Amino acid sequence: MEQEENVKTIAEYLEVLKRRKYIALVSFVTISFLGFVLAMKLPPVYRSSATILIEDQQIPRSMVQTTITDFADKRIELIKQRVMTRDRILGIIQKHKLYLDDRDKLVPSELVKRFQEDTEIQMIAANVADPQRGSGKATIAFTISFSDRLPNVAQGVSNELVSLFLEENTRVRAQRAAKTTEFLNEEAEKLKHEILMLETRIVDYKAKYGKSLPDMLQVNLTAVERTNESLRQTDNDIRLARDRITYLSDALLQAKENSATTSGRQADKPMGKAEQMRLLKSQFIRLSSLYTPSHPDVLRVKRQIVSMDPSFTGAEATRSDVSSELLKAEAELVLLKDKYADNHPDVVKLQQQLATLRQKADAAATQDGNDSENTVKGDPAYLSLSNQLLSTQHELENSLKRREELQGDLRELQARVDQTPLVEKQYAELQRDRQNSLNKYAELEAKSREAKLAQTLEEEQKGETFTLIEPPVAPDKPEKPNRKKIIALGAGVGLGTGLALMILLELLYERVRGPKALERIAGMAPLVVIPYIETPADIRKRKAQVQLTSIVIGGAIVAITLLTHFYVMPLEQIGAAVVVKIGRL
Repeated sequence: MEQEENVKTIAEYLEVLKRRKYIALVSFVTISFLGFVLAMKLPPVYRSSATILIEDQQIPRSMVQTTITDFADKRIELIKQRVMTRDRILGIIQKHKLYLDDRDKLVPSELVKRFQEDTEIQMIAANVADPQRGSGKATIAFTISFSDRLPNVAQGVSNELVSLFLEENTRVRAQRAAKTTEFLNEEAEKLKHEILMLETRIVDYKAKYGKSLPDMLQVNLTAVERTNESLRQTDNDIRLARDRITYLSDALLQAKENSATTSGRQADKPMGKAEQMRLLKSQFIRLSSLYTPSHPDVLRVKRQIVSMDPSFTGAEATRSDVSSELLKAEAELVLLKDKYADNHPDVVKLQQQLATLRQKADAAATQDGNDSENTVKGDPAYLSLSNQLLSTQHELENSLKRREELQGDLRELQARVDQTPLVEKQYAELQRDRQNSLNKYAELEAKSREAKLAQTLEEEQKGETFTLIEPPVAPDKPEKPNRKKIIALGAGVGLGTGLALMILLELLYERVRGPKALERIAGMAPLVVIPYIETPADIRKRKAQVQLTSIVIGGAIVAITLLTHFYVMPLEQIGAAVVVKIGRL
């Protein structure tokens, strides 16, 4: 019920508006005027923009593939970072005399930041169908804008930024293409050097192991078989030579005995003790070579020798016997050396025996030479056998040397055959490494040629380029501030402020106004209503308010008219524009 009593009628609200109209009007006019003044006083900001189109390369990609594969927006951002450096921005500010009023107030970093805020780069994207990248949005162009209080300055700075972007794009693309070509050439040179090293290694390897290569395996096997055959023949020659030496040694001994016997008989005189001793020793040696030491004939001759020379033990030998034993020992030493090393105990022992036999041979040669020199000097049979023995001994020595050479050749050939699998593996690895390097080198050479074409494409500006399709111009009107919006906003704020003041005053100064209010308070209708009677003072006050309001409104109208005429548009142009619009209605 109280809520219904407190609800005012429309007439009462109109009464409030009528009563507080001067406050609302003054607030509206004052704030609107301030908004208008602010809109007129804000400095104009002109924006000059340029549009740059990103054109695809002129030559089809299927013919010449470019080495610049990053996206346009990324490349534009990279160019922006290269162009918008601190030193370059400060140079542009100095060149175009930007921010002269604020240079004393701002440090260089703040000037750079302000320049970056006044510069704007916007991408223009569109739906495209790329055969390589598929369908989707791609950046096809971008705009470069710069804002300044002077239109010519905004145009000049925009022009310079456009030039920097175009030059930097051309330079960066050519530089990247050149670096790609340089990198591929360097890698190709490295591979070329590596191939030369591998070929040198292959040549050295073939020089070192050429006879063990797989191509030589059959040759080596044939040589092994041929050497084995020669070795078998040489062994047969050695065996025959040894048998012949044994035979000739026995024959020479027998001839010596026969010569001595014949010589003694021809002299027709009894033999001396020395001659008898020599003959007995010759018989002993001959019999010892035929029979065992326990044979009756060997024992009989030995007893005869001991009866004449008690110091005889049977170990003494003539020169022929010692020579025969020496040859046999030397042949046995050769066989042992085939099986064992020089420091083997059996080899060392046999070498010591050879030294002893050589001493005995020298002693026997001296003794036998003195005893039998005159006896066998003129015997043709003995001389013939002696020459045959010497010749056979030389043949044996040559055969032994030949066998040693053949055994060395066989070991070398067998080593070649044995190491052929390993050599084949290592040689194949070298060849495989060389072939892989050659393949990589050929691939790099092909890429290098493609990169060189791409570099030529970029240097002649036939690749993807930035084309200026809309150069920056001096703007005819400022982009900001939007004076109409500011004036409208000021009027709206003024109107709202006036209404707010009206409501505030009504709430602060509560009075009983009109019979309705009195009826709500008293709970009944008044019997008589006496209207408000103005006093002379009230009349003077009301007139003063009317005059003040008229002055304020008139002054605001005059000020707005003047400001519009001088800052926005001359009144003649406004009148002409109004007439034109009315004529179109």
